[in-house]
Amino acid sequence: MDDTQQKQLEGMMKRPIPKKRIGVIRLQMVREGCLYGMKRFSQPWEAVELVRPLFDMVDREMVAVMSLSTKLEPLALEIAAVGGINVCSVDVRDIFKHSLLNNAAFVICFHNHPSGDPEPSRADRLLTKRIEDSGRLLGIPLIDHIIVGETGFYSFLQNGLIHGTEPDSAA
Repeated sequence: MDDTQQKQLEGMMKRPIPKKRIGVIRLQMVREGCLYGMKRFSQPWEAVELVRPLFDMVDREMVAVMSLSTKLEPLALEIAAVGGINVCSVDVRDIFKHSLLNNAAFVICFHNHPSGDPEPSRADRLLTKRIEDSGRLLGIPLIDHIIVGETGFYSFLQNGLIHGTEPDSAA
């Protein structure tokens, strides 16, 4: 450190600094309940079977995220966003927030189309790409993004639109 920098530092130390409150935070996981029947699965239809009761109760678009262990066992399911009758805006940060807190190894995203047609829109495809890229960066791969329709579903993995870790090759 040269003399000029030393003098600047000493000058800053002599000036009073207004008091600024800095919050101290603590994160704590609180289990709000349990979903029964949460077992390891290897096919998209098995995953849909687990979440369909949740989506059958809603009248608008909703995005849910399932955190999975290294053995692909469900750890938790979180509703990441609730939208309107034909759109749901979700921030990718919200997709991974609870997965990080759960020490998840993988995630599966689900959302519904209240119209009943599970065919993905352009926005659905773009969102899936962003989630897949973000998961790769975080080390929490997106295994699948499943759109739940009235009677059927659309799996991005089954349709070759996700290129991440497939369940068969996971730990």
